[in-house]
Amino acid sequence: MAAGLYRAGLSGTPVVLALPPGLDFSIALLACLRAGAIAVPIPYPPQGQEAKQRLTAMLGDLGIATALGTGDPALDSVGLRRVDPAELDCAPLPMPFPAPDAPAVIQYSSGSTRTPRGIVISHANIVANQHMIREMFDSGPDTIALNWLPPHHDMGLFGALLHPLFLGGTAILMPPMAFIQRPLRWLEAISHHRATIAGAPNFGYDLCVRRVSPDQAATLDLSSLTVTFCGAEPVRAASLMNFAAHFASSRFDPDSYSPCYGLAEATLLAASTPCGAGVRTVVRDDGHRHIACGIAPSASRMRICGPQDGQVLPPGETGEICLAGPHVAIGVWHGASGTVAPMPELYDEDGTSWLRTGDLGVLGPHGLVIHDRIKDLIIVHGRNIYAADAEAIAMDVAGASLQAVAAVALNVAADERLLLLCEVPRTHARTLDLDALAEKIARPVAEGCGALPEVAFVAAGALPRTTSGKIRRQAARQAYHAQTLRTLAGKDAQWANA
Repeated sequence: MAAGLYRAGLSGTPVVLALPPGLDFSIALLACLRAGAIAVPIPYPPQGQEAKQRLTAMLGDLGIATALGTGDPALDSVGLRRVDPAELDCAPLPMPFPAPDAPAVIQYSSGSTRTPRGIVISHANIVANQHMIREMFDSGPDTIALNWLPPHHDMGLFGALLHPLFLGGTAILMPPMAFIQRPLRWLEAISHHRATIAGAPNFGYDLCVRRVSPDQAATLDLSSLTVTFCGAEPVRAASLMNFAAHFASSRFDPDSYSPCYGLAEATLLAASTPCGAGVRTVVRDDGHRHIACGIAPSASRMRICGPQDGQVLPPGETGEICLAGPHVAIGVWHGASGTVAPMPELYDEDGTSWLRTGDLGVLGPHGLVIHDRIKDLIIVHGRNIYAADAEAIAMDVAGASLQAVAAVALNVAADERLLLLCEVPRTHARTLDLDALAEKIARPVAEGCGALPEVAFVAAGALPRTTSGKIRRQAARQAYHAQTLRTLAGKDAQWANA
């Protein structure tokens, strides 16, 4: 296939991988990398109207490109040239290797706080980050990675798919929907194949606890796992502790946990706890419990800077996480010109290019602790409230009664208040006493965050999400103000005024 892409003149041009997760996608990705084409993974096929709209926005930003696939109206509408893989002339052909600094992948960011944009990852970026992952995970050719993570997302693409191949190990892939529909499938596959590396965001571990019975857990053997990573969103202590307790009968080893921090602008991994270190809990001065995400790999640098002035802060002070190293992306895609433009978050200091991540965190004895996105910080009566803190308290208190929470600012006249948008599972929607649950949630959040929240309940799946499953807080806030969220009866606004 690489020869076919090269012969078709696609080297150096964006090639949209309009293929569902699976072997065909994996082959197409590797073919693009070898041919020097710029692979553009997309969430395909798009599920739902919102996903289709976001895909259209991605492809509109991309500009002139080729779609590798059998055709889809959503792709045809933006004027992409379409190529059927079966029609390529794939006869062997001598091909030059792409230059290390040449674009390899246009990774569209998850868009949790902004419109998705194309982050351009070079071949050198990929190789550098693979070495970093190997260092932190202590992985090698005996690695068996088993994951369901979507390959259009950086954790699924560079972690679940490319990392075991980089090592000469084994990658076993499961369609994301197969996991969502029945989480037990993932755990059964880990047990059967004796997988050594697997991972998920918080919601994946929570889903396993909710949907796998104790009797089913007792039939599993998860003892082969040496690295069980968790990332893509702030790592919740309760999610990892509940999973470890629920699957203790499965011989799951909590020391295999590797909480991570990463972002598309740094290819994937930016920090991780070393293999075998397990979970390190940090309790802040305000009593909030956080999970440390370890340290930066040795080939990279990390520091905390003041969000306003950019001054480097000492250990223990909260500020913006800044990164430097060979894994930092070479730029963003400028579709109108078909070129790579500099990332506006980059700044130069003494010859070193630093990336401002937009994330708030602190460096301490156990490494990096993530607090929140700068744009998601909520200020109520002069007090800073981290959305992730309020969400974690609500989820811990509610347990299985909630499947997601978005903490956002609620503007009332000239006042800003804390609003919790709580998503109720379908199985609980008709049986819950929502007024009682609102009170149960509001009091601990008020005690932990210093502001009494307003609590609103929404239907399962109502909160806007990125293509990787992260809650889009600002989109949820806008939808609430526009009264377009599917709310449930029992919204108890009195707690905001009690």
